[in-house]
Amino acid sequence: MTDITKKRGLFFCSLFLITLIFSTKSLAQSYETKEGDSINPRVYVTAGYYFPSINTSLRIDGRLGLGTEIGLEDLGLEEDKSVFKLGGVVRVSPKSQLAISYTSINRNASATLERDITIGETTFEAGSGLSFKFNVDYYALTWRYSFFNEKNWNAGLSLGARAVSINTGFNARVNSRFLDENTSVTAPAILFGVHGSAYLTPKLLARYSLEYFYLSVNGIDINVVESNASVEYFFFKKFGLGLAYSTNDYLVRDVPLGEDFNGKIDFNFGGFNLFLSGRF
Repeated sequence: MTDITKKRGLFFCSLFLITLIFSTKSLAQSYETKEGDSINPRVYVTAGYYFPSINTSLRIDGRLGLGTEIGLEDLGLEEDKSVFKLGGVVRVSPKSQLAISYTSINRNASATLERDITIGETTFEAGSGLSFKFNVDYYALTWRYSFFNEKNWNAGLSLGARAVSINTGFNARVNSRFLDENTSVTAPAILFGVHGSAYLTPKLLARYSLEYFYLSVNGIDINVVESNASVEYFFFKKFGLGLAYSTNDYLVRDVPLGEDFNGKIDFNFGGFNLFLSGRF
């Protein structure tokens, strides 16, 4: 993701929040006297299916130099997948809240290589059979503070913690040897961002957030950009349906993948999330 793209994203997000602040104030006033305007739930819970489009690039380097950068979807991993996603928002104080979510994306595939690939110290020649996996557990925790906090809308800044736990491995037969290698790595990140939400009507809730993080320490580069936009319609006082679109982009360079290995992980996913929503 280029600097120009990042700046554009931040600009459009700021524009969205400014529009949200002014537009929702008038919308909120339009139903202040109607039933439902006193709804001020302490907890929101969401559960449903996420339909991300996934793109994964992996490189494992050994002592002898750089390994081959592998596009795992090109080798057979699913690019489009449906997974379960769980989330929630808890009001901690009148102006602050905690947002949490969890997603698990597990994929595996087998392929016959069309070109030589170097993984660590081993080169797999074209025509070799290779089975591999790339499993991800994604944890998100975000504290949001609303500098603008009105009866039916709010907007402010956020501070989030993320952890992407990756378990990847491969097995193959090379000549007379059978190789079975696995490694796990957790890429943590602290994100800074903006957020906004508003009840456009007593039953229709809209939310938006954009978060960003970059860190270079001890030769390890971590770059994270996340966005999420959602609407929830409450058919009943406490329960409803929601639709969201989110993007998650993780790029980690020179990440230690084991005692003898370093590498690069470029993992991004994004798509629609259809979910049940409850407010209490």
